[in-house]
Amino acid sequence: MLALRLLLLLPLTALAAEPVSLLPTWQGIPGIERTPKGRLFVSFFSGGPKEPSIENTVYLAHSDDNGRRFSEPVAMAGPQGTSRAFDPTLWLDPQRRLWYIFNRGDRHEGAHGVYARLCEKPDAPFPQWSSEFRLGFDEAPFSFRMNKPVALKSGEWLMPVTHASTRPFEWFARPSQVQGVAISTDKGRTWKLHGSVKAPDFALENMIVERRDKTLWMLIRTGDGQLWESESADKGRTWSPGKPSAIASPGARFFLRTLASGNLLLVNHYKFKGRSHLTARLSTDDGKSWNEGLLLDERAGVSYPDGVQAKDGLIRVVYDRDRMGAGEVLMAEFQERDVAAGENKSGAVKLRQVIQRLDRTASQRKLLPPDWDPKAAGDRVMKGLLQTTGPEVKGAHDADMVLIGDRAYVAQMANDIQPGETAEWPFIYVTLSLVDLKTMTVEQRIPIARGGQAFANETLAEGACFVPRILRRDARTLRIFWASEAPRQRQAQTYYRDFDIETLRLSDSIHKAKIKTAAGTFDMRPDRFYEDAQRFGFEREAKDYGLYMIDSFKVFDGRTHAVVNNYPIGQNAWAVLNTELDTFEILGHFNQPASLKLTEAAVNRLPDGTWLAICRQEAGTRNYTFTTSRDGREWSANAYRPSVPNGVNSKPLFEKFWGVYYLGWQESTRVNGVSRSVFNIDISVDGLNWERKYRFESAESFQYPGLREHRGSIYLFATQGAKERIMFGRLE
Repeated sequence: MLALRLLLLLPLTALAAEPVSLLPTWQGIPGIERTPKGRLFVSFFSGGPKEPSIENTVYLAHSDDNGRRFSEPVAMAGPQGTSRAFDPTLWLDPQRRLWYIFNRGDRHEGAHGVYARLCEKPDAPFPQWSSEFRLGFDEAPFSFRMNKPVALKSGEWLMPVTHASTRPFEWFARPSQVQGVAISTDKGRTWKLHGSVKAPDFALENMIVERRDKTLWMLIRTGDGQLWESESADKGRTWSPGKPSAIASPGARFFLRTLASGNLLLVNHYKFKGRSHLTARLSTDDGKSWNEGLLLDERAGVSYPDGVQAKDGLIRVVYDRDRMGAGEVLMAEFQERDVAAGENKSGAVKLRQVIQRLDRTASQRKLLPPDWDPKAAGDRVMKGLLQTTGPEVKGAHDADMVLIGDRAYVAQMANDIQPGETAEWPFIYVTLSLVDLKTMTVEQRIPIARGGQAFANETLAEGACFVPRILRRDARTLRIFWASEAPRQRQAQTYYRDFDIETLRLSDSIHKAKIKTAAGTFDMRPDRFYEDAQRFGFEREAKDYGLYMIDSFKVFDGRTHAVVNNYPIGQNAWAVLNTELDTFEILGHFNQPASLKLTEAAVNRLPDGTWLAICRQEAGTRNYTFTTSRDGREWSANAYRPSVPNGVNSKPLFEKFWGVYYLGWQESTRVNGVSRSVFNIDISVDGLNWERKYRFESAESFQYPGLREHRGSIYLFATQGAKERIMFGRLE
């Protein structure tokens, strides 16, 4: 096995060390190719809690004994900043070079393209792979490819590509994406997009074959229950309008290829219930009709076939099963005559061969070396921090930030009168600091809002501007939220103001955020939040202030989520924002047991899909408690966990980067009698078993930190002093 591993590991020295995100919780979506001398290569991808997620990483394994044994997989491309690597495929071109083609998607930057690595001699004892490179398609802000290219008899190479003229800030551009091809006339040096076939929503993963009359036939996965089709009579330059084919589909990838005989092979779900009954079928008339075929795997959760035919006629098809469970990559072997007969006529049929299975022991591996010193690591970080608040600021607390390009945008609340903060102080305002990440210096400090300030559309009421939170709205816009408060004088109101990152200017107007509850949609005020909690038995006394988005914004399944909290009464809920990012819909409250006063929670999702919240506690032991939910609506009663033995009442953090969870909590220990002077950050791959990575100890205090990932680094902000200043720097 060691020799097999070296065959792949040696050429990959240009890659970074395998990230800890590769401890898998799911895997699938394979591809296969065979070299002229018979070596089999198989690709697939994994990483992160699911597909899609930023941690997605593409892999490669190989076999030199006809698929009986495969090498341990190695990473061919992993996360880069906020981009994920996904959907790999393998293709042996007519020059016998092996292409490893995959996609990169970055919904935060709106950058989506097709990439590749190239191996000139895949049969060499030590195959050498190029660095990854982009295949072009600059004319399409969004491009995506799933399946193998095809070499035409005339010499052109065609790659099926889904593309769009818009720049999506989601993983895909649906429903604006169309189907086409990239054509290369110079053996893969350059590619140009052609065709824009429209099909129903979820249209993608198209495939192309050249028929006997030299016309091209494209089949397209869709979400309407059948594959769609299009034709080209000019080698892919133009395509007929898309239309439904006669081939049923559950909405999944299929495999279509011309066999050595000239007949067509289609591997697809047939007579299926969901993604079941994966079947190889044959057409002898260029796709006009298909036989009943050979059933490869009737089980549920089988999908995403890819195949290759050897010189001796043996066909190999790989596919996945139960990505989030068994996480199997399987291979089927058969001959064309087996497909024609619907049974094992050749004696070569071998089905359900497992070539890769999810390693569930990965979460038990240690992430840190035995001699790791958390305090020394924390000390190194603190030495590199810079102050983002201006010299005029006397008090500052509770920041938030986003990082884009070469700049960090740090929103914070501040005052110029005295250290500390409270909603009772009307002189507290919110401000934005711009940090140059190359020089690690503050470029500008821009005031956002203060009580009594006049804007184009209204004058903000007198009172404190409290707890800012910031998120990226689109390619050039940041949205900054804050609460306008005057305790016991009026209901607080959450506002937002937009910031243009190209002009570095704030909008002239402010706007009221909304809250959506079972009773309707209202201005975002504490009373509306309180009334919704009462429906679930919440009984503490109402307050007219204290409503904040206390945790960082987090994106799951393409939607932005937030913890909504009323600090003074200990009221917490999990919420999701609408697509306009101006309304917070309450999903579920977590305030039990009522005997505990719980507040300022941080939430994340575990590998099994369970939500986990860590809550600050204001009474009793003041140690943190934990609650879980399967759906984000119904939450368990809060309970202590031994991994946090001696916490104290302060805001926690709970983030995930590259498949690793970062849980931050304030320890009750004091340095020189200073409160909130010790903060721990523990890491885990499963959210259950934790290792201490950082211990921040400072008589200056170290509290309310936050973490954000950007371009492969994790950045940090925190409050220091007696709530006097905000500090910023790189964690790792």
